[in-house]
Amino acid sequence: MSFHAKKRFQAIEEPLPGEKWLAHYQAAMPGYRRWFASEGELKRPSLSECRTALETWMPEFVPLWERLLDITQADANDARLLSFYCPAPYLAGCSQAVWTRYTPTLVRNYDYAPEFCEGRVLKTRWHNTQVIASTDCLWGVLDGMNEHGLSVSLSFGGKGVVTEGFGIPIILRYILEFCTTVDEAVKVLCRVPAHMAYNILLLDAYGQVRNVELSPFSSPNVTYKPFAVNHQGDFALTNYAMFSRSYERQQFLVSKLYDPLTSIESFVNAFEYSPLFTSNYAQGFGTLYTAIYNPQLRAMEYRWPNRMRMYQSFAFFEECEWWVDL
Repeated sequence: MSFHAKKRFQAIEEPLPGEKWLAHYQAAMPGYRRWFASEGELKRPSLSECRTALETWMPEFVPLWERLLDITQADANDARLLSFYCPAPYLAGCSQAVWTRYTPTLVRNYDYAPEFCEGRVLKTRWHNTQVIASTDCLWGVLDGMNEHGLSVSLSFGGKGVVTEGFGIPIILRYILEFCTTVDEAVKVLCRVPAHMAYNILLLDAYGQVRNVELSPFSSPNVTYKPFAVNHQGDFALTNYAMFSRSYERQQFLVSKLYDPLTSIESFVNAFEYSPLFTSNYAQGFGTLYTAIYNPQLRAMEYRWPNRMRMYQSFAFFEECEWWVDL
């Protein structure tokens, strides 16, 4: 099936949620409301339950959440949605790995349906810490880095089971706002409940790497594996793992990571080709961008199909807009 579309990507700087964030909220909210109601609004927690969950698990976020409710003049349903507590299920692909030799670098492909990707790289300072991140869930994070060099990214864990917990992009935002090291981030992931299975890859400025597998009804599995795709454990045969070629992508990553002849340049470039890169946009599993995070330099690069590039850092961040052919 052929597929062609243009997708807009933006780099935006706004220290606190203001006019730029509000404009995005107003444009994106109709789609999020449809997603919120996709299983029926009664399926989602009450406003009181959402507030209690934030106060219990991430109390530092309550003032920010209330600020978002204030500037959006959110009603009760929108306030429930903005908590992203027990949200509707959603799936995303992704390949991610950490190059650990000489200059540790986190590299990831984000594979998803183009129409559901926010396409924003946002630089903020919400809690006295600068953060540059690809956004999701309006104020959440798909991947990103904070000024301390702590870098994070996510991939779907391959299991469709849902439980009580937060959407993982909100938890990753919390990590970048309040953590400085991998060890601190792991404690958050082991403490704050996530509503679905996800694989989280972490890298900090000290070169520490962790892979955290989150799965409903199971304790988090924390390892030192410098890669994650769309399954968990050594072998878990799921329909999604087969559909997404998860095992093939993992085998390819391992071969690149441990090949003594591979350089960091060739490793990063491999994310632009099969099997890591996929053009299956029509089925919601196409590579939308590659993100490359270098904690030592506090800098990052974003790549899109057709060799489009963007470089950003905490020392120099430039607002810009790209239209990408998919």
